[in-house]
Amino acid sequence: MMPIRRRFWLLALLATLWAIAIMACDRLPQSNSPPLRLAFNLWPGYFPMVLAQERGYFAEQGVEVELSLVGGTIMSDFREGRYDGLAMTIGNAITTAPEQPIQIVMALDDSMGADAVVASPEIEAIADLQGQSVGATLGGFGELFLEQMLDSVGLSREEVTFVESDPSEVPEELGDRLIQAGHTWEPHVSRAVEQGNRILFTSAETPGLITDVVFFNESVISDRPDDVRAFVRACFQAIETWQEDISGGTALIADALDLEADDISLDGIRLLTLADNQQRFDPRDESSLYQNAQLYTDFFLRTDTIMAPVDLDRLIDDGFLNLTDL
Repeated sequence: MMPIRRRFWLLALLATLWAIAIMACDRLPQSNSPPLRLAFNLWPGYFPMVLAQERGYFAEQGVEVELSLVGGTIMSDFREGRYDGLAMTIGNAITTAPEQPIQIVMALDDSMGADAVVASPEIEAIADLQGQSVGATLGGFGELFLEQMLDSVGLSREEVTFVESDPSEVPEELGDRLIQAGHTWEPHVSRAVEQGNRILFTSAETPGLITDVVFFNESVISDRPDDVRAFVRACFQAIETWQEDISGGTALIADALDLEADDISLDGIRLLTLADNQQRFDPRDESSLYQNAQLYTDFFLRTDTIMAPVDLDRLIDDGFLNLTDL
């Protein structure tokens, strides 16, 4: 007969191994859990999600994620329930919230110079735009960006003529004298400058105004908080490793999206780390999501894009930023 002490030791060992096996299973993605479905468009600030997928960070954190690169139908697709969440501008979150309960769980990046107002050569200063035509995608962040530019020198929007303008067409519209200035981004800023136009104002002067965020349907957040937290954690991993190795991360992303590495640039874009997010989710910070979301809310109310104020405390959820072990 086996000695009692040895038998006790074996039983204890088996119990310990069983407990370890149970904990290991708990850390693995559940096979019956559907992937989190996220959509984004071709903006480098969203690419940390792609890097997290390529480097296996989502799997490492125990969540399956399905990423979709989508064009102009992204918002309608989201409303139809094809995705659980989106990476979009904070302005898109404000216009979505009244129709569909969502929550912002993290900020991915800020435009810190990547967006600009370019002007024809005779416009030497913002004040010279008085009585002139300026172009932007009206009803969106481009129009608000122009308002912020005018306000910086004491001009009102009534003192200029706002013209509907596709940012990609601004260089041509300047050349054809259809507008005297317009909002656009790279590579169109460089094209406009090469044609003899000048940069008049950039998003470096409006910190936090053009911030890209990730938001999910409220139902997804309430039903799958651990998956959302795992997603956020993996994205911050990707942001940190991309910043540490720009060329290596860019090469992986380019290969995954079938792009040339030279087509991916973070010039004028600031990727936001966990520490940056904790600052941006602080209502007291001047560049916080709250401060800038209020600017968008006021703008959209004034332009009848939304009919009632958005509850920002409900929209902006900092509960997924408590990642002290990251």
